[in-house]
Amino acid sequence: MTATGSTTPKSHDDDPIRVLFDMASYWATVWGFIGLCLWFEHQILKRLDIESGSIQVAILSVSTPAIFLATVTRIEKNPKARLILERARYIVILVAAALLGAYLHANHKDESYESHLREGAFRACVKIAACKEAAAQYADAQ
Repeated sequence: MTATGSTTPKSHDDDPIRVLFDMASYWATVWGFIGLCLWFEHQILKRLDIESGSIQVAILSVSTPAIFLATVTRIEKNPKARLILERARYIVILVAAALLGAYLHANHKDESYESHLREGAFRACVKIAACKEAAAQYADAQ
């Protein structure tokens, strides 16, 4: 007798959100590591007093891929390093989300009524000396 349906649990590999998260975390980790390598090498070049831009670009364009490939091959050989990298992907995504949130918060233009009301109150308070002084005292007390 043949079974028409499978009784095994469905794999989450076809879940589009999980696939998207895995791809995003993988590429964010790769580019984050490349960026970290570039920053670290740039700091070393600055300490060595290599200030010429073209020499720095030449050195960085050769050394960064070499360091990246050497690191990747060592990680592939070491199971503990692979486990650490697998867990680091989640941290990379959390850091990227926090940075994106901070950027959006800093550049968000609030067009709500309350925002306009606060801005109007602030502009009016700046023009009135007693209000400005009271606001300064309140800020100092907090």
